[in-house]
Amino acid sequence: MLKNLTYGMKNVIRILYLEDVPADAARLDYELLKGGMIFRSHRVDSREDFLRALEQPPDIILSDHGLPAFDGLQALGVAREKCPEVPFIFVTNSLTPQMEIEKLVGKVADYVLKSKLDYLPMAVKRALRVAQENRARKQLLDELREQAEFITRNKLMLPICSGCKKVRDDENQWKTPEIYFRDLLKIQFTHGLCPDCIPKYFPGKEGKINPLY
Repeated sequence: MLKNLTYGMKNVIRILYLEDVPADAARLDYELLKGGMIFRSHRVDSREDFLRALEQPPDIILSDHGLPAFDGLQALGVAREKCPEVPFIFVTNSLTPQMEIEKLVGKVADYVLKSKLDYLPMAVKRALRVAQENRARKQLLDELREQAEFITRNKLMLPICSGCKKVRDDENQWKTPEIYFRDLLKIQFTHGLCPDCIPKYFPGKEGKINPLY
């Protein structure tokens, strides 16, 4: 059963429930509505339906643990294989040591007790935010890797001034290395002093100044 539910947020979140008790799924809907979330929920209660639902991965998975034929840990394994970037939250009556271990090693975004469902909206929002940050970080790393591979593959040589050490870009503009690599590779630099430069700027302070200052 699909339900479109809105309550004060901008984007519709696609939520997959692995839950064999319809009334419990309705309770999750209620708590998320109270938390001000716009979402579309889809409940499944079997391995076959779960696999079918993952063919179009949701934004987040909320899973009970004690289903008779397909428990939460099995569902977690399938989800990590099919859509590892989708956050997974256990929503259950009781926690097991294995569930806590899975959270510690990063496979599970969180777990929520059914007796404390008021925590659910916070857990979902945080899991979605972390997932978005991870996707952005991965995209940035992929872009940096592509740029580095392009430079290596083409064995590019950078024109650099022998005096001021500025670098000339493709538009014949001379830039400091910090600006050049920021524009090219989105690298941000911090500034400090290496051990060789400390005596130049702070005579007699050798060994007393942190080079990373």
